[in-house]
Amino acid sequence: MSKVLEMDETKLDKTANLAGLLQRISQDLRTAVDMTIEVRRQSPQNKSQTIVLWEEFLGGLFGYIKQKSKENKDNLLSGISLTRMRFF
Repeated sequence: MSKVLEMDETKLDKTANLAGLLQRISQDLRTAVDMTIEVRRQSPQNKSQTIVLWEEFLGGLFGYIKQKSKENKDNLLSGISLTRMRFF
């Protein structure tokens, strides 16, 4: 097998692994959202606690993305459209 073909297969394997990882993370996040709803229904105090948890999680996630984007000079969020994701 040629080195070029091996490199292409390695890139495809990594892309497939990334897709699988993101799919598993997505499922875990859906579970976390459902759990958040349950916890918030239990008492008003839980609402403020869940807000803090989500702020810390999302702040850490986007902070890490920003840091890695700067380090690698590659904006990882570039080209991602909220409209295409139907976010709003």
